[in-house]
Amino acid sequence: MSSSVDFVALEPAIISACAKHEQENGHKRDYRRCLQFGSYFVKFDAYWSFLPEVTTLKYLADLAKNDASGPRVPQVHHFFHQNGRMAYVVMELIQLVEVPIADLAVKAAQAVLWMRGVPAPSDVVLGPKGPGPARHVVFKNRVAPLDFVSVKALERYFNKAVGKLRLRFKNLADVSIANEPLVLTQSDMDPSNFGVDVAGKSVILDPGEIGWLPESLALYTLFRTTDFASNVAACLYAPEDAARLGAHPNLASMAGMRVMLAQAAGPTFNLDNNGQEISGK
Repeated sequence: MSSSVDFVALEPAIISACAKHEQENGHKRDYRRCLQFGSYFVKFDAYWSFLPEVTTLKYLADLAKNDASGPRVPQVHHFFHQNGRMAYVVMELIQLVEVPIADLAVKAAQAVLWMRGVPAPSDVVLGPKGPGPARHVVFKNRVAPLDFVSVKALERYFNKAVGKLRLRFKNLADVSIANEPLVLTQSDMDPSNFGVDVAGKSVILDPGEIGWLPESLALYTLFRTTDFASNVAACLYAPEDAARLGAHPNLASMAGMRVMLAQAAGPTFNLDNNGQEISGK
């Protein structure tokens, strides 16, 4: 790896390359703020929204580097920002090989299983390593509306939503997650977020939607989101276990909440970050 001083000297060229990339490609529907820069891979985004992703990436990359049985996670070589505005991360460029989608699901399952074994750091309550709210498809715009202080607070928030849903769906169960373990979860189970390197090892590519969440949210991701997620779940669980876990009442309640929250104008429901009603409103 080159020294930090080398990357500092490259910062103007990196900024220029990213600006050119955005100018030429920003209008495209599938545009992403990332590009190859020499023998490295660069991602860039607004500093405060990007910082949790980069902090999580570095944490996981350091863990994976020291675990021969783990997946590959791109190593972070350099991270910098322009006065708290746009931020840039220079990371390892991992050479990937194209594999059939069924084989990719197997490799993704290996990565998911590894992530499930990564305990939450002591400074993480919910969500990513570093500052920032939890992210999951159940939330409006995939982002928790509050920086919840505990899993119990999130449970109160969810059950506020369930209470509103019961006006139409009488048999909807309360969500019970306060005593669940936190599970490191890739909430965006898209094939593009996983890969296979030239040695056949699984690769975790995009930690933007990765964070520690109650187990029911991790299971919702696997059983209630994408076809690829379902294929990954089939690699992880025997059919009878998958049927049992997929039928948990929490998941049905979360499915209803997902629809309601997507349409909600005020997704906080007048609650604070402890899940309690804000008085005087």
